[in-house]
Amino acid sequence: MKSYYQHLKSVQQYGEKKEITRKPTLRSSGIFPVVHNKNYSTSIHFLGYWLLKRNIPEISLVTTLRDNSGIIINRRIEIIDSVKAYTVKLESLLNEINFDSSNQFIGSIETEFNSTRDMVFPFPALVLEYYNNQFNTCVHTLGRTYNDYEDLAENNTTTVPETGFDIYSNNELDSFFAFVNGPIKNKDGYVEYVITNSKSEKYDGSFHMGKIKPYETKFIFFKDYIKDLPKILGGTFGSISLKHNFEGFFPRFLAGNIQHSFPSVSFTHSYYDCTSCIGELDFWNRISDQYYDSSAYIPLFVSDNFYTDLIVYPIFSPSDFTVKIDLHDKMGNKVYENNDYLTLKGNDGQLKKIQFSKIVADSGLDKKQNYSAHVITTFKDKKIPARVKFGLDVGISGSKSKLPCNICFNAQLSNFNLENKPGSFHWCPIFKNGDCVVTLGNFSPIINYTKNADVELQFFRKKDSSFISKKIHMGPNCEERISLNDNQLAEFFDEDGWVTIKANNPWILGYYFNFHSSGAVAADHFF
Repeated sequence: MKSYYQHLKSVQQYGEKKEITRKPTLRSSGIFPVVHNKNYSTSIHFLGYWLLKRNIPEISLVTTLRDNSGIIINRRIEIIDSVKAYTVKLESLLNEINFDSSNQFIGSIETEFNSTRDMVFPFPALVLEYYNNQFNTCVHTLGRTYNDYEDLAENNTTTVPETGFDIYSNNELDSFFAFVNGPIKNKDGYVEYVITNSKSEKYDGSFHMGKIKPYETKFIFFKDYIKDLPKILGGTFGSISLKHNFEGFFPRFLAGNIQHSFPSVSFTHSYYDCTSCIGELDFWNRISDQYYDSSAYIPLFVSDNFYTDLIVYPIFSPSDFTVKIDLHDKMGNKVYENNDYLTLKGNDGQLKKIQFSKIVADSGLDKKQNYSAHVITTFKDKKIPARVKFGLDVGISGSKSKLPCNICFNAQLSNFNLENKPGSFHWCPIFKNGDCVVTLGNFSPIINYTKNADVELQFFRKKDSSFISKKIHMGPNCEERISLNDNQLAEFFDEDGWVTIKANNPWILGYYFNFHSSGAVAADHFF
């Protein structure tokens, strides 16, 4: 793990001092565990955003398919020279090698984007999807192989466990984590774990995985290594921290749960366990009385059987803090306020769930309206962790699917450099095989926030580089939701696509959700 300050410099965040020794990024890659079976398959989605965001005229893409043991079985190259939607389908790659699609396949897809111009980010903006016609689940790029030794060394300044996702274990649900090993053979994969159940009780242990070949794909189901897991979790959810001996690749794990009665998956990515990070660079030093320590915008889905939960994992650098919750209606009016909803102490290691459906119901608000939450943290003695991460679960109770989405997302820190940034640019996928909803929030960690936003949305599809545009105006603390119920959009998209969000305001953020009649929910935050 590199320090958060070094991360901001590496990605040339607005206002950061540019390093003359920084090496340009000419290769941007991701490597994904992929599955094809009788129940679901895998796709990888991306937009030709480099042409928009970086003014790079073309990018080459090398796609490598490996089997479970890491052997290359297919490879192809293409040129990305149009701003449109692209999809890499596992089933198509398998068809090219005459694989019998009635059989199960587990392996990996590596995507390597190459350019003669600086792409800035060494990990591309891709979305991994597992899907069938009744569900899908998605997450952005996670693991990758390093570009060179300098890249490896920078990302291994500090070694910490991976954590920050929900786990379940019962007759219906099983939890897993998955990864693709890098080029270095591991003689014996080893994991030390700490489980935190919903009562914040801790259980630790370890397990060996045996030899891991170069580029081997591993799906590790916790029930196979932790025999008392159902008893530990007690029929509800928990979290787990994984300290490992993997090396030679960026160890951001695919992590999630499978359901047996309704064959489906819900996954997210792991994140740094910062509970042992106590150095100077592990805390945020840009402090202003005009800013909250950190804050986050959350869209609420609470009508009918929908629920929205915020998960506070025990992953922060040691610090004491309180959580303030404000609720706003669509027009930005504050309709609920609790200045001390939750108090946490740095050494307690508590796992907490904030249930917004209950907050809305107890407040007597109309559940059929759209509300947004502004979650605000105040850290004691201004000891603010540089990494503030939460989990966002949105689900539908009483449905065929028993799993919510589980988005790993970060709160906005009091980075006053951004206030001078002239605008923001984001993008996210549009899924066609469900009810896709894109949410935009104009929220900021500025305490007395009054800035409006003019936003231009551009929608792109797969079959050609044509697009349609929409413009919206947003007041402070307002939210907009875009869906394919819009007739123009429904007609434009015959397959999955993308939307870009360009605003004259630096604080615009958002999420995308895909709801199915089965109750399955796919979701993630914007790029």
